[in-house]
Amino acid sequence: MKIVVLASNQCVVSAVYGLVDVFYAANYCHQQRYSTAEQSEVSCKIVTIDDQSVTGYNGVSISPSATINSVDKPDIVIVSSSVRAVIECCADDVLVDNLPKVKQWLSQCHQQGTVIASYCTGSFLLASCGLLNGKVATTHWRSADLFKRIFPSIRLDCDRMLIDNGDVICSGGSMSYIDLALYLIDKYVGKDIASDCAKLLVFDPVRQKQSPYVTFQAQKSHDDQPVLKAQEWIESHFSNEILIDELAELVGLGARTFKRRFKQATQETPLNYLQRIRVEHAKMRLEKTTEPINQIIWSIGYEDISSFRQLFKRFTGVTPKDYRQKYA
Repeated sequence: MKIVVLASNQCVVSAVYGLVDVFYAANYCHQQRYSTAEQSEVSCKIVTIDDQSVTGYNGVSISPSATINSVDKPDIVIVSSSVRAVIECCADDVLVDNLPKVKQWLSQCHQQGTVIASYCTGSFLLASCGLLNGKVATTHWRSADLFKRIFPSIRLDCDRMLIDNGDVICSGGSMSYIDLALYLIDKYVGKDIASDCAKLLVFDPVRQKQSPYVTFQAQKSHDDQPVLKAQEWIESHFSNEILIDELAELVGLGARTFKRRFKQATQETPLNYLQRIRVEHAKMRLEKTTEPINQIIWSIGYEDISSFRQLFKRFTGVTPKDYRQKYA
């Protein structure tokens, strides 16, 4: 199986070289399990669009291990992620050098039957190339709002760590390149080799969700003053009983108008916003204190312990107890 990793300027350097390491480990595991001296199961090469070295976001240079035209019809192309897409939020398209040439090459590979994959914000480039039209995408959770703004017609599901559309595969998060590599090994080489490889690298099998890693980011970049006032009230009084109709009256709006404008400005309903704020405060105290979990739940405004545990798991994908064990 021939795999090509397309590196670009400002990419995550560890992921590019890390992919090569994971696939090399897969070959080692294959040889150990089957005691064969046959050709390596996976060939993984690094290429750049102009066959020149590129510079990662940390200033480290990445040199291609093959010219882009020397790999005849790769089976899989993996697009590197750009840190720019995570930290810059004002662009109208992806920021990749030689973008027209990159788009042409990726489209040509796709038309020839090559599977196109990405990790983290590499999905921005796939979307820009039109490869995600009519498909489902994931990306780094922090870049979800930017992705939706630039590519509003593409269905985005950032709760999932990896999405396989058949001919196009996306994974979310900077280190999800390992999840992607193990998934590809499982799918194209074998489940036993993927398992051996995960054990060798001391890495969990492919993770299913990004939600345990997500920090809620309140949307306040709008000019709706009554809604901003309501957001600040919720954030200051989240541990009290808050009735949405009374909150609407507090900011001088009718209930229906308030709910409509709140959703329009923040992309959240008032109730969902309150729930997210409470969950974030619970997460912080689970991480930084040894308070009993039930006490934390009561202190943020919930009397029904079971109800909050279900809410917490809906937003984070794990129980409060598991979250504390993972992050405290």
